[in-house]
Amino acid sequence: FRNKVAYSFYLTLGVIPKEIRRRPSRQAHILLGFLPTTKLSHIKNKDTRREAVSNLFHACARRMLAPTKEPARNGMRLTSGDGLVRRGHPLMAIIATDYPEQLRATCCKNGTCPKCLVPKDKLGDNRVYEPRRIKDVLTALDAIDSSAEQFVDACTEAGIKPIQHPFWEDLPYADPFLSISPDILHELLQGLVKHLVRWLREIFGDDEIDARFERMTPNHSLRFFKYGISNLCNVSGQEHKDLCRVILGVIIGLPLPHGQSPARLIRAVRSMLDFVYLAQYPSHTSDTLAEQQRALDKFHANKSIFEELGIRTDWNIPKLHKLSHWIPSTTLFGTADNSDTQYSERLHIDTAKLAYRASNHR
Repeated sequence: FRNKVAYSFYLTLGVIPKEIRRRPSRQAHILLGFLPTTKLSHIKNKDTRREAVSNLFHACARRMLAPTKEPARNGMRLTSGDGLVRRGHPLMAIIATDYPEQLRATCCKNGTCPKCLVPKDKLGDNRVYEPRRIKDVLTALDAIDSSAEQFVDACTEAGIKPIQHPFWEDLPYADPFLSISPDILHELLQGLVKHLVRWLREIFGDDEIDARFERMTPNHSLRFFKYGISNLCNVSGQEHKDLCRVILGVIIGLPLPHGQSPARLIRAVRSMLDFVYLAQYPSHTSDTLAEQQRALDKFHANKSIFEELGIRTDWNIPKLHKLSHWIPSTTLFGTADNSDTQYSERLHIDTAKLAYRASNHR
């Protein structure tokens, strides 16, 4: 809201059904607090300033989550919906954030994967590399009692930033690298779909794409972009959903430069859309997960058409690489709509904006 910024920190329970979690009125999330928004601009050295901001984030998150350590280790009495009292251990299971916040939460460096040790120049490979191991990272963090040089070297070897006491360091049974969950909003709709639409606009030109959108027949079940899409700014996740419904039909029949066959381009676009729609399934079976993997494999098999058209020179896109972790995470934690950040984005209105408007603005 104008000159005020707030970073909300939410908490929810994994045992709450997603039909309840997706409705803000059911209050399945609670607001733990607000993280500091300061950029520490008084620190002139950029590296020192970035390190200080990261340490500040982890210090605040560690303080907010401190009350959960004792119940997670020794258990606590919990009353379930059926009225029975059981002994439960509240553990940190999932970290649902966008890619920049995932890096900050896991202390990983920019351009890397927070879940595996993939090299920066291999992000375009359709494979899963060796996972990050929490034991190796905790061993590196223990080197803080040594000299500063030894601590930095140990963290660099472990593939993390030299952060002093991350918030998950002493949380019982916490594994932040395993806890990073798929995100439909930021990884698919505001990530790869956004890239895909931009690539198609570069290939065919805004004039032709806009003309095809303008000539679409109005339909009750489809959004009608009567002025095209080139003039859209700050496109939302819902708008990208609406684009997914029609973008394949818009480009079919358009000729490629130099008389190239559009078959591979159509297959690449269709396979990416197949993955996006399969990822949003409310329930999965082995067959649907296998179909989702086939869609990802088909996109990688046909993505070279974008290189031949001069749209891409490499595929080192972190969100593209993270698709290879999507199916294992779904198998482990359940469907992606259970931890989608679309729900927490909606909470900003109730917990921050409305609360601020009702205050004295101080």
